[in-house]
Amino acid sequence: MVSWIWLNPKQYPDRQETIVNPICKGAVNAPFAVAEFRRTFPLKSEACSLVLRVSGDAAYRIWVNEHAVGQGPPSSGGDFLCDRPCLTHYAGRYELSLTGKSLRFFAQVRLKPEVLTEYSKGHGGFFLEAEVLYQDGSRQIFGTDSSWEARYNGAFVAPCKYDGRICPDAWCPASEIPDIWQVQDAPIPMPAEEQVLPTEGGFFRLEPMEEREWILSFHRIYAAYLQVEASGSCELLLEPCELPQQSGRQESVILGGADIFRSFSLHSCGHCRVRAKNLTSYPVTGRIFLTTSCYPVTHEGWFSCSDPGLTKVYELCKWTLRICRQTLHLDSPRHQELLACTGDYFIEAMMTAFTFGDMRLAALDVRRTALWLVCNNGVMFHTSYSLIWIQMLRQVWLFTGDDGLLEDCAPALEILLNRFSSYIGENGVIDHPPDYMFVDWLVTEGYSMHHPPKSLGQTVLNAFYYKALIDGAAIFRQLGRPNAEHWQRTAAALKDAFNTLFYDPQEGLYKDGLPDPVPESKWQPANPPLRHFSRHSNTLAALYGLCSPEDARRIMRRLLDDRQMQEVQPYFMHFVLDAVAETGLFPEYGIDLLRRWIPSADECGLGLAEGWYAPEAGYSFDHSHAWGGTPAYQLPARMLGFRMVEPGFRRISLNPQLMGLSFADIAMPTPYGLIRCQLRQGEPPKIQVPDGIQWSISR
Repeated sequence: MVSWIWLNPKQYPDRQETIVNPICKGAVNAPFAVAEFRRTFPLKSEACSLVLRVSGDAAYRIWVNEHAVGQGPPSSGGDFLCDRPCLTHYAGRYELSLTGKSLRFFAQVRLKPEVLTEYSKGHGGFFLEAEVLYQDGSRQIFGTDSSWEARYNGAFVAPCKYDGRICPDAWCPASEIPDIWQVQDAPIPMPAEEQVLPTEGGFFRLEPMEEREWILSFHRIYAAYLQVEASGSCELLLEPCELPQQSGRQESVILGGADIFRSFSLHSCGHCRVRAKNLTSYPVTGRIFLTTSCYPVTHEGWFSCSDPGLTKVYELCKWTLRICRQTLHLDSPRHQELLACTGDYFIEAMMTAFTFGDMRLAALDVRRTALWLVCNNGVMFHTSYSLIWIQMLRQVWLFTGDDGLLEDCAPALEILLNRFSSYIGENGVIDHPPDYMFVDWLVTEGYSMHHPPKSLGQTVLNAFYYKALIDGAAIFRQLGRPNAEHWQRTAAALKDAFNTLFYDPQEGLYKDGLPDPVPESKWQPANPPLRHFSRHSNTLAALYGLCSPEDARRIMRRLLDDRQMQEVQPYFMHFVLDAVAETGLFPEYGIDLLRRWIPSADECGLGLAEGWYAPEAGYSFDHSHAWGGTPAYQLPARMLGFRMVEPGFRRISLNPQLMGLSFADIAMPTPYGLIRCQLRQGEPPKIQVPDGIQWSISR
């Protein structure tokens, strides 16, 4: 029987329990440790393959027959408001070819969660189950139990601090521990890893006692673990960063001799500052490189066109999405924020549908968020983002056709809609929520639109709620639930109140909120008596059908032609572009809007900038933020004129258009293969759609 194991509690009493997440109480002083485990199993005959199920608390990495297999476990998700243990602990699954007469396992397991996306059950532990398939067709199971050896490796002194001069403790029997994890197999593949050298090779030589500094550069920004190899003892301070002028999380490394170091921490790395000192009286040589990590890519769409700037933008957005796809979508490998940032992951899911096509990660993000919503009675840190989760749920269902996803998430959907109905005031709109975040990464009238006051954020929140009601009703209707009509009626009532309270006929636009006083709280400023009009409120009103199609088109045209109104950041431009498409204005405005990304792509081709305008003084954008990558979705989707008619690609329609360009080549991944379209000015489009998809041309 396979058991969870850990260090002997009598020998290591202070290296047993840990925090559940880095933002919970006691995180700073929580014990840190790296435990190591090993076991060799003889094989009865010639084997051909091996399937591993592995998990650890809080982080593991595993080697088989001296070959590095991977790092985990898959994240359980989480929200900034939840400091409870992870709801679901996952096991990673690995399939390997196998040769030789024995099976040698070695694992390192870190006790303490270090980044936001790491959750713990509060105790160190390691679990491995291995199934060997022999050439004669027989199978054999191996796994963790008290026959494994364990030791504490004190060379891992603290997070991001390694001293190879400290020898590990002696090996001793591992202790079987109670299974508090009850792991589930993650329904996604584990991240693919690849070694990447700096542009100049990464090799170094230090003369006796020499100290020097230099900067390593990489061809792109990667989500990666640092690795160092050296022939002798040396001390290094490594600071991976995206751009040379930026800072990063430092790794302090002392190699004790002919040593190899691999960081436990995932970095966002386009460059790396190195300060090195030879600790010996003889020359030391070595190299520094990256082990990159990303969700494995098996199918890939593409886009190119007559505007090389747009082609470059598409590739940059797609690359940034790639490095943000780990065991959950990340806002960026630099920040590694939780599933609470649903607005980011909704956009990344739409990008994925048109670039990599594998929606399993997005579906798991939706399910994990549903668990946290149920656990926390429908409350999430970012109030508007919790509503965007419903859009994400419906869109992921459309691209997968998985009714089970809707069934699994229906309880969370009902809880969430009920939660927001409790915020409705006597005036018929959301009038007393806990806050109005998030709108955009901007400062408006001196207020951060991360958590704006009511007069700047109320209309946006109500628009997102209206869309959530419409999508929620459609989901419940798909499931055959009678509550669908209740939520449809709630949406109709909200629409009437929305137009009564927020539409200003004199201005011909929707104002951003009501000026009445509200109690001030940490995430809700005192409400200033502002009568303000923004692109945000009016874009969402037009996009979500809160006004007539004629008014929506008029409003969007006015917003697009207005040079005085405050602009939006790349994140919110996703909704602007969707509204431009929804109102039929994309052929007129869409391509020029997408060209706004070209200066950023020209300035830094390593990764996608987080924004266009600094949201606060001194703020440094990261360049690995996929929330601004909507061109990777918009370019292929709009130029293909793609529309999902029946979920799961059972039936689609296409309406290819050049939008003023002279040529475009597009490939969109589907479960059946690639949809391909070649557009040339003056020629009919050449379209290839895989067998299994019913399709038509729409006009």
